[in-house]
Amino acid sequence: MEDSFEIFDVRTVETGDYLSFTVKDGSDEIPATISRTALAVLDQGGNHDAGAVFEAHKERIRKAAYEMRRRNPGVSSIRLGSSNF
Repeated sequence: MEDSFEIFDVRTVETGDYLSFTVKDGSDEIPATISRTALAVLDQGGNHDAGAVFEAHKERIRKAAYEMRRRNPGVSSIRLGSSNF
């Protein structure tokens, strides 16, 4: 995975069941989300705060976003769900 592929700016969205974040792939910035179900899979029943789970598993989330972007290079947004983990 390239060093130029980053994820950052994680935010809780009040109107949905997900966290949003931004993917930077070279010079492209792409909006992204991860479902709370996916975060629960990563947390394995730990009942931790969604933001804390995101930070604890940031590298796995980055890898899943990277793989999705490489499979679909023209994608305008990245949506990660439980099946990505």
